[in-house]
Amino acid sequence: MITNSASHFRPYRFLAAALVASLGLVLSQTASGQSAASVATPPGISATGTPATSGGSVSTPAAHDQAARSSIATAKMENSKGASGAINQGIKMHGHWVIDVKNPDGTIVQHRDFENSLEAGAPQFLIGLMSGYFVPGDYAIELQAETGSSPCSSSLQPGCVIVRSLTTNPGIVYCESYGYYCGTGLTYTYNLAGTGPYSMVLAGSITANQAGTIGQVNTAYNSCANIAFTSINAPPTTVETSSPASCVANTTTNWEGPLSSATITSVPVASGQIIQVTVTITFS
Repeated sequence: MITNSASHFRPYRFLAAALVASLGLVLSQTASGQSAASVATPPGISATGTPATSGGSVSTPAAHDQAARSSIATAKMENSKGASGAINQGIKMHGHWVIDVKNPDGTIVQHRDFENSLEAGAPQFLIGLMSGYFVPGDYAIELQAETGSSPCSSSLQPGCVIVRSLTTNPGIVYCESYGYYCGTGLTYTYNLAGTGPYSMVLAGSITANQAGTIGQVNTAYNSCANIAFTSINAPPTTVETSSPASCVANTTTNWEGPLSSATITSVPVASGQIIQVTVTITFS
């Protein structure tokens, strides 16, 4: 923001003002008949430039160097501060989760909210989106037990997966290829208006088909990219030219992966209870 940019230059304006003031002092003394050499020497330094040996502490070149480094470090610290004065710690992606477990009549029996962590491979997807090498498709939410039984299970996989559709990826991959127990109807809500905070919200629900616990949660993405598929995790070779709408419909040249995850204190779920999940993704 402009306010941040303006604050970045404050330390340099201060240093420039100090230099101008010191030059003005030298010039005024020279103009009044004094030579520049007759300007008073710094405390602890004799007129010949050697450390003084009487009165007060001795100032050495090393001490002056240390003081200069300290001043520069202070200036750099000030330069890293935003308009609010807080030290910037870099860009962070936040995934705020809310899990509500409800009885069929709608009463809430469990409520949890927590933050997740970015998966190791997720930065590749985010940079791919920014550079045009990846085009986004659909998403998925996965819920599993950390230990013991998950609240959903199929003949092939334990775990609950919420997707938008069973006919698009990652729904095809998770629900048909991997064989997870899936629920459809995942929705996406975007806030891009005004000055923010800007966000993407994934929301959906699934009904447990057995008793179990939720201890591990994940979000997953699907994208389209020009990938050679000649080696594992081979990067895209050229910019992707398809649109997000066509990528959603594309079921062949896809790149799926985990986006965020978290391990939480186990949430008990009974068979037939409804698991409602909301994930709000923001940056700061």
